[in-house]
Amino acid sequence: MSNIGEVIGWKFSHQPGMVTRDGVITEFPGGIPSQADQDKWTAEYETWKAIMDEIERLEAEVTPRRIRDAFADPAWMNAQEAKIKTERDKL
Repeated sequence: MSNIGEVIGWKFSHQPGMVTRDGVITEFPGGIPSQADQDKWTAEYETWKAIMDEIERLEAEVTPRRIRDAFADPAWMNAQEAKIKTERDKL
């Protein structure tokens, strides 16, 4: 389970007035959100994070050597770009 500070920072672009302590929201503009909202935001964050981790993994496979090889045969690079696009479309 993700840290609620990371979750609300991601969800609300690190706006001022949000404070957490020991995994609990202690200050939040407009009042502390419900546990249901926090759980929903955490699920959204974890989905986003998993997708971004996979995109980063796929992009890391595009090494200088793979780029050079793509000049002779672009099939692998095209397939890799398609995988990355599939992940980005999930966002």
